[in-house]
Amino acid sequence: MALAIDGTHQHAKSGKLYTYKADYLVKSGNIEWQAVVQDAGERCFRRNGTIAANTPAAATIAEQAVRDAVVTAIDALEDVPGL
Repeated sequence: MALAIDGTHQHAKSGKLYTYKADYLVKSGNIEWQAVVQDAGERCFRRNGTIAANTPAAATIAEQAVRDAVVTAIDALEDVPGL
């Protein structure tokens, strides 16, 4: 069963506010996630990844791990030239 979260994050350097919606699934000790991120200019970015969580507690830590991964992806957005 896929789980969904949404939230906001202010970019660490620029102060720009981003919103996101992320879905994630815990399977075989890994947390697979995908997110749609939107900035104030309504540009959308899609990000995804896999978090290795080889622990029986993977389902317990999944939501916070995904939030952390999405925030890291948002902070990296402005490190890409042309964005």
